[in-house]
Amino acid sequence: MLPPQATPFLLTLAISTLIGIGLRDYYEQEGKRDTFGTVRTFIFLGLLGHMLYRIPVIGAYAFLVGMVVVGPFLLVYYNNKVAQQKSPGLIGVLIALLTYSVGPVVIHEPHWYLVAFAITILFVLHSKGRIRQFTDRLETGEVVTACKFLAIAGVILPLIPAVPPTDGWVGRLFSILPVGPHQIWMAVVVTTAISYFGYVLQTYLYPKKGLLLTGLIGGLYSSTMTVLVISKKTRTHDDQAREAAAAIMLSTPTMYLRILFLVAAFMPLGAVRLLPPFLLFSALSGGYAWWLRRGQTGEAAPEAAPEVEVKEKNPLELNAALLFALMFVTVSLVTKYVLLFYKELGLRMLSFLVGASDIVPFIVSVLQGNLGIGPNQILQAIVIATASNNVMKTAYVFTFGHRQTARLTALGMAGIVALSFLYAGLAL
Repeated sequence: MLPPQATPFLLTLAISTLIGIGLRDYYEQEGKRDTFGTVRTFIFLGLLGHMLYRIPVIGAYAFLVGMVVVGPFLLVYYNNKVAQQKSPGLIGVLIALLTYSVGPVVIHEPHWYLVAFAITILFVLHSKGRIRQFTDRLETGEVVTACKFLAIAGVILPLIPAVPPTDGWVGRLFSILPVGPHQIWMAVVVTTAISYFGYVLQTYLYPKKGLLLTGLIGGLYSSTMTVLVISKKTRTHDDQAREAAAAIMLSTPTMYLRILFLVAAFMPLGAVRLLPPFLLFSALSGGYAWWLRRGQTGEAAPEAAPEVEVKEKNPLELNAALLFALMFVTVSLVTKYVLLFYKELGLRMLSFLVGASDIVPFIVSVLQGNLGIGPNQILQAIVIATASNNVMKTAYVFTFGHRQTARLTALGMAGIVALSFLYAGLAL
């Protein structure tokens, strides 16, 4: 067994070496030769910070003094760089300071933190082109929207009372609704945050992409919208029918992933129970898509598929958030009275009917609402809603897409829908 001092020392040595190698590779790719230090320099910087911090009693002060000593050397290097009319970038200086700080951090923080720290440095260092492309596409209005959302989620949400008011017309309103004000806004925050992840992938990281990637990523944002876009884009492309069907099937696994995230946010044990069937449905959908794609390779080479762009509103916009809140409250109220008058059969019928539209407000309502139903009923309603939504997406393909695409999609969706209803009826 290693002594307690060995692990921090070896981890400091490894992280410093990786950072030095990563910076050297970056300089070589950029064609820069006159740079600050070599790999050994960064190893020594990391070890210097570690050893100074290890000095008994005065370690923290010695570390700060060491930083003061290292700083002028970095300043001389930077002044010389600017004087020679080279790029005034601070990459070398900043990474040198970060490497120097590894030693103390590795002593106090868990090891995964240092590994994540090193990976982040290397990833950002070698993603110059992607970061520039991302920031060039980023609109100022979207940054402001994200800031507003962070303020609402981080400042206003904690101030909303968990118990609804009982006086006045507001109290009478919440006495009818099965959800309180805090539950309503929590649903908005969680749902829009998950949707925003898919929106970023769609809009900024992969704004224009082939059919298969469109289907795969689109399921994280809106599988229904993705199916509609793919169907309309490929309606007149006979040679793209199989690929379009494969792309539509690929939107199913990420749709199930999105639903799992929602369930995990409000009912973690429910997400664990849904994980095996959802993994099965996703594997079947992905396997069928792979079969469709493989079958196409044996045919004549099709024309290049048109790039597909799914344009959607930012889900963090206040209008979108308020619209979801209204839908959530409405669906919760409808679900409450359906259960009141028609019991479990009514809930199953409603679960099937909501598949014709966005199923997320319904899923969040049964997870969040005080509806008096048990976990099995909640999970059964979610599975039925997802199956119904798959049926509706198939109908959309028949309405807006190519006939062969619709037939191939129906063949794949039929098995998943049948298994979903069997699972909902027999296992829940």
